[in-house]
Amino acid sequence: MDLMEYEIYLRVLMSLLAGILIGIERTLYNKPAGIRTFSLVCLGSTLITLVSVYGAEKLGYTASSDDPFRIAAQIVSGIGFLGAGVIWNSNKGGMKHGVTTAAELWVTSAVGMALGVGMYDLALLVVVCIYIAIFAGRKLDDYVDKRKYQDDLE
Repeated sequence: MDLMEYEIYLRVLMSLLAGILIGIERTLYNKPAGIRTFSLVCLGSTLITLVSVYGAEKLGYTASSDDPFRIAAQIVSGIGFLGAGVIWNSNKGGMKHGVTTAAELWVTSAVGMALGVGMYDLALLVVVCIYIAIFAGRKLDDYVDKRKYQDDLE
């Protein structure tokens, strides 16, 4: 095996780790998608990106004649369908549920794409930002809900 193959395998393993880390939070809070879903979304996005970039090269296509990122761009559309399904299946009693999970799936696919092209530092930064957004957002939501409840009692 050459160095490039090791690099590709590292990207896939990092993708699995990123998907697990993001999915843990959803699993802990019993949300519609968890570790398995997030891991698969991240892995799939990484694989599609790797195949788009390196598969085209192996087949003799060049960046000047064909754009290998056109295939990777379809990840965005595909994840949109998956996210819509999460929202649809989570929607109970007319209330909107699953939107955050769908958004997290979408950004997880972007993390997978970044890992597919070897942008480890950017992917790690985004995973940290996801955690900040989710946990800070949850704290703010809890605070606002508590305030609304107190106002309703008065």
